[in-house]
Amino acid sequence: MNSIRSKISVLYTGILGVILVFFSIYPICTVQNILQQRGQVTLLVKAQQIGNYVDMYTITSQKDPYAATLLYHLFRGEIIKDTKTMTQLWEKEVAPLGLGNDFYRIRNIKGEIVLRSHNFTDDAERNFNIKFAKAGNTIQFSRMTINGRAFFGINYPITFSNLNTLNLQLAMPFIYAQRIVHSMIFSFICGILIILFGGIFVARYLTRRVLKPVEDVTRTANDITQKNLNLRISIKEYDKEIKELVESFNHMIGRLGNSFTYVNDFNSSISHEMKTPLSIIKGELELALDSSNTKEENERVMKDVLQEVYKLIRIIKDLLLLAEYEYKLEIFKMERMDLKEFMEGICQHSKVLAAEKNITLECLTPSQSVWIKGDPTHLRRVFFNLIHNAVKFTPSGGSIRVLTEISPTHVIVSIKDTGIGIAPQDQAKIFEKFYRIRSSSQEEIEGNGFGLSMARAIARAHKGDITFESDISQGSTFKVSLPLLLQ
Repeated sequence: MNSIRSKISVLYTGILGVILVFFSIYPICTVQNILQQRGQVTLLVKAQQIGNYVDMYTITSQKDPYAATLLYHLFRGEIIKDTKTMTQLWEKEVAPLGLGNDFYRIRNIKGEIVLRSHNFTDDAERNFNIKFAKAGNTIQFSRMTINGRAFFGINYPITFSNLNTLNLQLAMPFIYAQRIVHSMIFSFICGILIILFGGIFVARYLTRRVLKPVEDVTRTANDITQKNLNLRISIKEYDKEIKELVESFNHMIGRLGNSFTYVNDFNSSISHEMKTPLSIIKGELELALDSSNTKEENERVMKDVLQEVYKLIRIIKDLLLLAEYEYKLEIFKMERMDLKEFMEGICQHSKVLAAEKNITLECLTPSQSVWIKGDPTHLRRVFFNLIHNAVKFTPSGGSIRVLTEISPTHVIVSIKDTGIGIAPQDQAKIFEKFYRIRSSSQEEIEGNGFGLSMARAIARAHKGDITFESDISQGSTFKVSLPLLLQ
């Protein structure tokens, strides 16, 4: 019962059952009301016919002495002593009305019983007294139970010869209507049970189909290890919500794959970068343990070791900082800033660096303010890094041009130099961590290979990016694209 499939099946079946019960009660109540109305009509017709018979006695009373006697006593409201004879006479006259199973009595204006059916019981008497206690001389319908059986009852005033008034109380069995209602209830219960029984199988089949993508996700998740993070769930003809779940799961696996790749690359890179400094430290310390070393030689060894330790610390700090740029976006303190004024300050400070190599630095910015949302501290690292690289790879006497342009949705800052350019085999790797470009003499340029990786991570954290174009001996152009702040 803890499975989603079981819960959905029970919920589906429960809702279906409630709907079926509701739509079963409505026709049953409708049929019951119709039968009750028909019963009331039948009762009213019988009561009217009995009234007609009473009225006929005024016509036939001269021909039938028994009838004359009955009429006399009815008119006078007297009680007939020979009730058996009068009852037989009356029932003979009204036999065509089919009152054999009915209970009835006729009372005079004083409330005394003038005539009643031969089958009239104490239970019928009690029910008539209770149900028609307040009826008086008005037509009133009521339902009652006599001797354990359901009856329709009517209180009907009879007026004849325009002078005399009697009160007829008649009860007709409700058995036929009850049988119809009970048959309907039984049929509906059987039908509902059959439909619900079939609905359980339908619900399980439908939930199995609906939850199949979830089973695929579970199966794929169980099969995924660090060695096969390339597994994906194929996007089939799923429903929209399930398709979004599958896509989210695939994206999550992709992010996990990238994270594992990052960790593996990190371990591989840091092992490679720390191997050389540690080897140097190891060798220098072993040399320092030689007792024949002079004090000056030991001091030199300590200085070399300390230099390598500083290098290791710098590498570790850069790695941690790069990890924060890529995975901890909360370190960025975004604010509304004017990029035009910001770039003018960057260029002003960079001219000092370019002047040391006799390089001309030109800065072109728009005439109006350019508003973006960014972190000034980290964006300063991006542009200083790119301009520093341009200075580093541009020979003395060259030039660097910093141009700020505005597109409909972004601002693009281009740093173009006239340096040595980037070889084709290096262009695909320059954003990789620890990768350092070699000069034309195949010597690595000074640096630890983190600058461009950090710059791109910061740009992407600002929902922008860095692209570049480069030709050997012609120079390079790096473009930083940042979204404009729409006002």
